[in-house]
Amino acid sequence: MQTQIPLQTSSVKIGEVHQISSMGLLELAHKEYQTADYENAERHCMQLLRQESNNTGVLLLLSSIHFQCRRLDKSAHFSTMAIKQNPLLAEAYSNLGNVYKERGQLQEALENYRHAVRLKPDFIDGYINLAAALVAARDMEQAVQAYVTALQYNPDLYCVRSDLGNLLKALGRLDEAKACYLKAIETRPDFAVAWSNLGCVFNAQGEIWLAIHHFEKAVALDPNFLDAYINLGNVLKEARIFDR
Repeated sequence: MQTQIPLQTSSVKIGEVHQISSMGLLELAHKEYQTADYENAERHCMQLLRQESNNTGVLLLLSSIHFQCRRLDKSAHFSTMAIKQNPLLAEAYSNLGNVYKERGQLQEALENYRHAVRLKPDFIDGYINLAAALVAARDMEQAVQAYVTALQYNPDLYCVRSDLGNLLKALGRLDEAKACYLKAIETRPDFAVAWSNLGCVFNAQGEIWLAIHHFEKAVALDPNFLDAYINLGNVLKEARIFDR
């Protein structure tokens, strides 16, 4: 006698298979996006979107793909679609902010970034985007605060800490900038950019030999780091040291 498979069990299994294949396709699209294979990432996203038109993960990724390809109208379109599906989706507002910033509409960009971090107070990328827009708007103090907030949520973001150091250096707050670069180096000892930036601070403070040491360390870590070579050449020239 043949055993019959209950219909309910069968339908659940089909649903599971569909879910796994959808998740697998989205994961594949994310990997393609990360390797800058935007054409295939978009193709797989559109394939998914035909199956699940309200999938906010797909809409967000499409928004990011089009942004990278400089198709700003399409990027904004998919961000807006994601917001319609979920008005509390912080990432969609941040993506929309990116479009406005790219268009030079800084006020609209700032509004979207601020709304994003209000919705999701631990949204690190949102604070980083907000900081960059504030710098563009010449609101340096608020930009410092945005970077500081991002680092409170993840102190190990050495690139962000270096960016904060650059901002503090530009504001003339050299000791605070130095502390940022030292912390970045502590987190990532082979981060040549921070070594070079620290060299710039020492040079500005008249610590020529410390500046030389840090520029030399930067080029030793990254032999293709042109800015560090230029910085090193300039400080050696200023110090009239011609044998290094």
